[in-house]
Amino acid sequence: MSDRAQMQADAGKARPVTIVCDSSACLSRAEAAALGCDIVPMHYLVDGVRRDETYEGENGAYDALLRGGTVLGTEAVYHSAFYGEFRRLLGCGSDVLCVTMSSRLSGTHRSAVEARDQLVGEGADPARVAIVDSWTTSGGLELLVRRARRELSAGATLPEAVAQLERARALQGIAFTVPKMDVLRRSGRLGAMRRAVAGKLDRFLVMELDHGGIRDVDVAHGMGATVRLLVRQVPQAARDAGPVVSLHLGVGSVSIAWDVPRDAEQ
Repeated sequence: MSDRAQMQADAGKARPVTIVCDSSACLSRAEAAALGCDIVPMHYLVDGVRRDETYEGENGAYDALLRGGTVLGTEAVYHSAFYGEFRRLLGCGSDVLCVTMSSRLSGTHRSAVEARDQLVGEGADPARVAIVDSWTTSGGLELLVRRARRELSAGATLPEAVAQLERARALQGIAFTVPKMDVLRRSGRLGAMRRAVAGKLDRFLVMELDHGGIRDVDVAHGMGATVRLLVRQVPQAARDAGPVVSLHLGVGSVSIAWDVPRDAEQ
């Protein structure tokens, strides 16, 4: 078969799609492999030492490390990391569906977009790399990655999968509370309600992500009431309920994430 004929034959075949996401999704190595998902690491810094966040269960005793650290920080996924991963996958014949944590929480989404733009500038087909801002992180991001794989496995094209994810991200949610307000105070993300709650004994502020940004929900007294308040945020039709996120919320934070089944979507 001539090269031209081979190219025409290849053009008629549906290419595989590899999902790429950042490490805040909290997937284990086995889970990521089963989902056909490649994890690109975010980074966290403890007293000047930079560490890669990796698969769930492979980050060591990071909770003790964060509790004992004096100067803490995080870094988004580097542009070069996304560029290298996208380029490798395209070279292997796979299209790319990249799902990132909320662009309102991190520069990770911007890094992915810049990496795609660089590849397109070098001649890559722009239709082969799609990037979705998940509007969430952690458990919410994991649920969106799982939905992406279900859509692709059911035969969705790359544009169809993107459309479904962009629709689904507005229906899923994540609510959380933090053990201490001082971590959010250091982050500069204390709103009026959060400042009012800070320092009050046994009072817990429940927050949620709304279109990727943090929104205050209510204040509960005691952990039992807090758990009940968290559960009440989950819609009736919902199902399913790392170091980087822990650093921003504080070790011991509690969250609940949910996704709405496709047959319940309106």
